[in-house]
Amino acid sequence: MKVGYFGEPGAYSNMAAIRMASGEYIPLDSVRAVFSALQDHSIDFGVVPVENSIEGAVNQTYDFLFKTDFYIVKEYYLRVRHCLIGKPDSKLNDIKYAISHPQALAQCSEFIYRHGLRTISEYDTAGSVKIVRDGTDSSRAAIASELAAGIYGMKILARNIENNSSNYTRFFLMARSPVSPGGRAKISIVFSTENKAGSLYSILKVFNEYGINMTKIESRPVQYNPFNYIFFIDIERNNSSDAALSRIRDITNPFKVLGVYEMASINE
Repeated sequence: MKVGYFGEPGAYSNMAAIRMASGEYIPLDSVRAVFSALQDHSIDFGVVPVENSIEGAVNQTYDFLFKTDFYIVKEYYLRVRHCLIGKPDSKLNDIKYAISHPQALAQCSEFIYRHGLRTISEYDTAGSVKIVRDGTDSSRAAIASELAAGIYGMKILARNIENNSSNYTRFFLMARSPVSPGGRAKISIVFSTENKAGSLYSILKVFNEYGINMTKIESRPVQYNPFNYIFFIDIERNNSSDAALSRIRDITNPFKVLGVYEMASINE
């Protein structure tokens, strides 16, 4: 089985992929590329980041969830532990520049400020380690995972440099076919409502009537239709959820079930 993920080997998506599925892990250069690889059958599963507990939603992932016809089959909460990674002969006091993905830089802003570092944005955390390795400037260090440091033979100059120790990224495992899990499960849906008073309330009222716990709501603008929105909602499945979703389907357009999957716990 081929499991595609966004980023270079050693990226946090790579770590999530290892924990979510077994097989050959295929690095891809964007979230778009993961969905495209699923579309052309060059991978069997795709791993994409959905949201970070500090920086919020990954909007590109939500956009492709809406536009494509794939299914969420698993979720995973990855504890993100950032390291400052330099060349093998580097010392922390020599570092003047921190290179990483913009979200990682934001998540380590306090460490960066305390050490007077200037930031350089790159496309990927693990990719930034590769850039530092291949460069000649020893005053540059990357912010990435311990796994990335090991893969590229680089030196960890500081560990756990994130601002918040409760730093988690939620990932989805995507597939071309749905699953039917037993036990506690989540259902992810996306829909749009009429742009009038009470439209969203009518949806939330249905959840209340059927005793359904909503665990997540996210809105995104509808492309080519200014100031209209689609809503992504996660709910806990119960004995009444099918009936509730049937009612919601009748009062929304479009409406789509993105997946039914086992609920993941937040672990260290």
